[in-house]
Amino acid sequence: MSVVWLQVSAVALLAGWIAILVGVGRAESRLPLLSMPSDEAVEEVELEKGGNVPATTYTFARWEEMLAGGREACAVIVENGRWSSEPAAYNEFKTLCGDRNLSIVNTEETDWIAGRPIVHFDDPAAMPLLWGEGYYIQLVHGKSLIDLLREAPPFSIIILSVKDDGTQAFNHKWQEQLWECGIRAVTREYLRQSYLNIIWKKDEHSYTSLYEEIAGVALCAQYRVGDRVNDFKIPVHLEISSAGLNCGNNSSIRINGQEYSPNLRGMNIVIYDLIHSEVAAVHRVDTFVCIYEDTAIYRALPEEENHAS
Repeated sequence: MSVVWLQVSAVALLAGWIAILVGVGRAESRLPLLSMPSDEAVEEVELEKGGNVPATTYTFARWEEMLAGGREACAVIVENGRWSSEPAAYNEFKTLCGDRNLSIVNTEETDWIAGRPIVHFDDPAAMPLLWGEGYYIQLVHGKSLIDLLREAPPFSIIILSVKDDGTQAFNHKWQEQLWECGIRAVTREYLRQSYLNIIWKKDEHSYTSLYEEIAGVALCAQYRVGDRVNDFKIPVHLEISSAGLNCGNNSSIRINGQEYSPNLRGMNIVIYDLIHSEVAAVHRVDTFVCIYEDTAIYRALPEEENHAS
């Protein structure tokens, strides 16, 4: 009887320890003002208007929450090219905006800028236009790449694959924090190059990069179930690839044959939970212009309005 009791106690203690690790959270960090990345070597490129993203990665919930709360004096909203991929939800959102006398504008027809309105948006591709028109950009709601890495569950692998560019938005401050999370090769000197990283998050604060590479050519890696990388046993069949702007412009993260990469510009991120043997989250951060997740909402203030306040 005592042996059985000891075994039960050991299992209970292990379960409690895992629950504590998983439950530890990190406070959401925010920057009040987003500045245009400054780099004389950066040339102009055509901005993307979206791509094929798993439906579960986009929702209007944050917009609805913000409007319902009444905390933002919102009048003009810049359309996101990805909204059309969710037509039913988009139509409901347009109806909501119409009921509240909110205007939805786009970046193709820019007559609305002449009125110098305060605008809200969630498409990072709108940032260069607004910066060029003398707007200051502030984060209203959203998490940074660092937040996403820190909130990944313990005992998980974090897979990163860059499409187009994954470096321009990072300054030295962000690079130091990325280093602590297992991202060490990414610096702005590798503009528009390919990048892959497989990070083992073995506990709340420990990140070990199993494989990291950045280069001016397309990159790919493949692992079968049971393959060992730096003494870590790969639990799934994993096929990943990255191609920067000038060498294919593509991202792919396939786990057990299923594609999970959003395949959009910047860092495409898949988090695989080793405890539950499932994909826990899929993210994209457009690291060409910002360091915040796709569903972040921003406020843009015209220069004169920002100075007046």
